[in-house]
Amino acid sequence: TNTKWVLFLASDAPDPEDRHVRDLLFGIHCLESSGINPADIYIYIDGQNMGMINQWISTGTNNQYNVLTVNDFFASSAQNTYENMVLFVTGHGSMNGISSPQPITPFMLLQCIKSTPNLKQAVVYLGQCYAGTFNYIGAGRGQTYHGTKGPDVIFIGATNLHESLSSSTTEALLAGNASWIANLFLLHVFKWFFNPIDVDGDGQLTIMDSYKYAGVSSNSMNKTIKIQSFVNSIGLHAQWTTAKSAHSAAPSPQTQLVLDAVQAQYVTELTINYTHQECWILNAIPAQSISI
Repeated sequence: TNTKWVLFLASDAPDPEDRHVRDLLFGIHCLESSGINPADIYIYIDGQNMGMINQWISTGTNNQYNVLTVNDFFASSAQNTYENMVLFVTGHGSMNGISSPQPITPFMLLQCIKSTPNLKQAVVYLGQCYAGTFNYIGAGRGQTYHGTKGPDVIFIGATNLHESLSSSTTEALLAGNASWIANLFLLHVFKWFFNPIDVDGDGQLTIMDSYKYAGVSSNSMNKTIKIQSFVNSIGLHAQWTTAKSAHSAAPSPQTQLVLDAVQAQYVTELTINYTHQECWILNAIPAQSISI
């Protein structure tokens, strides 16, 4: 109760990627379907073409939302009236934090949440690459972070100091089935809110349950993806060796083109197979008692 639900997509490009918007579309569907009041759902997406972004959002809901920018999220925090906030972050990340024209650093986001009036607790799900840059910071209520105590803040990351993994999925939305390259961890976070499960068996549906469910589910999918990627890479290695030999024996624009194409596929499969993803949680004790 008395919770602000935030869907958050920053972008350092003129407009966000379609797949990241679809991550949030699925989130809207799951939150609305679970009975959350649309008036308590707020959407912040960076982009120059806000008309197109609003049109994308309208395809996944019958409710009208005023999509604002990420800057509006920070600017409006001082007017907060909610006691709780749940924030879902998709998009890209780097060592500098969440990718944006001005990267959103861990300090910047935590300081904003800590200084938000009336807020007692916040939960932040981070789906972007290198989400672990937001780990190991003073998120607890009793911890003073650069002079500010503020609420308990729970950070939950899809991955630590690695890239996060996405994969093709098909899910049922309001207008029918939709397919996109989904952020796997956020996909299962949203699925938990759609149909929450008491993972630890304590008789409560808590934020800790959402973390465990999303972690197990996304890692199970990751294993399947990596197995298939390994199989694919074996075949591509043979193709790459053949293309490389052909180009070395008789270099030409055509043989270079073939080599580049095979090599790009090969590197993609190797990247998937060697990208490690393990979710994490910061400030776990309150996450065990915050229930929905």
